[in-house]
Amino acid sequence: MDQKRMLLALALSVGLMFGWVLLFGDKQQQPQTQAPKPAAPAQKDARTKPAPGGEAKTATAPAAPATQPKAAAPAAPAGRPVTVTTPLFIATFNTTGGALQKVVLKDYYNRPGKKGGHFAVLDLKKPEHLALSLSLPQLGPQAETLAFAPSAESLNLTSGRQALTFSAVYQGVRIEKIYTFSAGSYAWNLQVRLTNNSGRKLELQPALNLTEDKNRADSASYAFTGMQYIRDGKYFEEDGSDLNKKPSDGGAIKFMALSIPYFMGALVPLDPAGSAPIKRYVKGNEISPMMYASLVDSALSLEAGHAAELNYLVFYGPKDLKVLEPLGHDLARAVDFGWFDIIAKPMLAALNFCDSFIGNYGLAIILVTLLTKLIFWPLTKKSYKSMKEMQKLQPHVAKIRERYKNDKQRMNQEIMQLYKTYKVNPAGGCLPMVVQIPVFIAFYKVLGSAIELRHAPFFLWINDLSVPDRLPIGFQIPYVGDGLPVLTLLMGASMFIQQKMTPTTGDPTQAKMMMLMPVVFTVMFINFPAGLVLYWLVNNIFSIGQQYLTNRSKK
Repeated sequence: MDQKRMLLALALSVGLMFGWVLLFGDKQQQPQTQAPKPAAPAQKDARTKPAPGGEAKTATAPAAPATQPKAAAPAAPAGRPVTVTTPLFIATFNTTGGALQKVVLKDYYNRPGKKGGHFAVLDLKKPEHLALSLSLPQLGPQAETLAFAPSAESLNLTSGRQALTFSAVYQGVRIEKIYTFSAGSYAWNLQVRLTNNSGRKLELQPALNLTEDKNRADSASYAFTGMQYIRDGKYFEEDGSDLNKKPSDGGAIKFMALSIPYFMGALVPLDPAGSAPIKRYVKGNEISPMMYASLVDSALSLEAGHAAELNYLVFYGPKDLKVLEPLGHDLARAVDFGWFDIIAKPMLAALNFCDSFIGNYGLAIILVTLLTKLIFWPLTKKSYKSMKEMQKLQPHVAKIRERYKNDKQRMNQEIMQLYKTYKVNPAGGCLPMVVQIPVFIAFYKVLGSAIELRHAPFFLWINDLSVPDRLPIGFQIPYVGDGLPVLTLLMGASMFIQQKMTPTTGDPTQAKMMMLMPVVFTVMFINFPAGLVLYWLVNNIFSIGQQYLTNRSKK
């Protein structure tokens, strides 16, 4: 195969990969529609227990999810706020539904340089469909918007643990939502206690709901927005635009989350100690710009005078491996880099390690890029040498093409024989580069979605590596916006120099096509995060240096 055609195919493939990731993202395995199963035989359920003087009853597995996708709800009565303040966040609950309305993170801000006020990972303006609302559809639709009585009007934790209880009565069922907070943690416990005082047996299928506003997302980020969950050990994600298209998914749910770039709200069901995993359902939907997700519990058969307890872990905070891994429950899997996760996470760890010594993620990107280039130096050197050897044979190739221009089959046979005679592998220049593509894509995923780069400064005007680089010039540029994309222009220039140094086959048409690649990449990278553009620029500069050394060694 002609060397230049292979290089052209490789360059176009890289461009297509980036375009695909940009437009569609790395979609994980989507849930399959699961047909409702017959109810399982009655079994002992550790979540149910008798009220004082009663006798424990049983619960059955659900035949199908009991909740439906949320529709536009009528306005709920505005309750009063109840605020919980910890060293890490300020959470505002509402007496309407005893649900969560707002979470402000004290260590994160709206703009670089700790400006613009603290970042609100959740900020719901209306009291209907608040986060952590409880649905009890068998009792009626008003359970989510009941007026709850709080045990305190506010909590202020500086150390230790404190609990906040919301209680209400609906259709003869006493509902208690007990939130227990720990100072120094983004996670807290939620216990839902249902006591049947109705005087009759009830069949209930509770569901807890998450809500998120997509407008909370950073518009320039390429990180994931939508629903994430783990079912039967497998990770799934659905973009916000796809939530309405997917059926409910049932099984052993490890966690369910609604994510925006860099942050998430997550719900972890906690099964009773020693019990088998309980089957639950997840269902998401979107009424733009709002995203909704429901975690539907298994059915409860609750006799009169008996109570049931459901326990959850709630998390609202950064999608940071250092924060999520200590919490367990596979929450760290929410930091997912798609198909290249196995490469991306070690690269993120390397970035964090370098930053811990340097104190600048821009310099850390440069250092990790240099280390990557050194690791691949033997392959790169082999690639450059192979291209030089191919270049030497181009006069002979040109003669063969001219001689057999009317006989393509014979022409290809003669060219391959020429390569065999001179012991040149026509794919030798491309294969080493192909091996490096997964590393490039993995770094792209890390630099486009790692929270470590959010508001991370580099130098001068580059104060946020997670957004496109712009040097302010005082007026708008079409497609670019307010400012010059200096890093992107430098990256395009470095690609042009690299192309000029690359051995050519002498085919003018192919040479012109290859020289267009810097233009294509420059346009494509204009709105990419500055951290990613910095990586590509530095990678090109190191490649130019490597190619220069290789060319010099051949003289």
